[in-house]
Amino acid sequence: MKNLAITLFIIIAFTALNAKGQELPNLKDVKLSKRIDFKNAESVVAKVVEYLFHTPIDSKNKARNEAGKFLVDWMNGTPDHVFYLEEKETSYFNTNSDLLLMYMAALTKFSLMQPTEKGKRQQALGAMNLVLPYLYQHSDKKSWNKELWQLYDASINGKLNELLYQ
Repeated sequence: MKNLAITLFIIIAFTALNAKGQELPNLKDVKLSKRIDFKNAESVVAKVVEYLFHTPIDSKNKARNEAGKFLVDWMNGTPDHVFYLEEKETSYFNTNSDLLLMYMAALTKFSLMQPTEKGKRQQALGAMNLVLPYLYQHSDKKSWNKELWQLYDASINGKLNELLYQ
């Protein structure tokens, strides 16, 4: 009986922590006007990115749209991170702003996880490896173009670098 109670407690605690991790912080209280504001907001940005990666793509979701706007504002203003949105990589997502937002979230996530990695290719490959599994699970694959399917196939076959940079 004790083991059952302990197991049940662990499951409930894990579920509560997991649900809490998917909540969106109050973004209206986060100021992004000074250099230090952008640095101080990195923990909020990390939560925003996790929120985006844990919620399905839905253009009608107001909280998700606010999270996307906040992320783009932070990416555009932060002096501590450089994000490369090159046509070579973004062309796969150009026709769908939700997919492009998730690529930008993946760039941010990779940049926060690997702050010393500054190379364009490494950032793009790191972001692609984060975003493509998410898109496969959470987006409408009927809307994917042929090129996005090729990109996904290359990623699961370990040929992403060859496809993007041949």
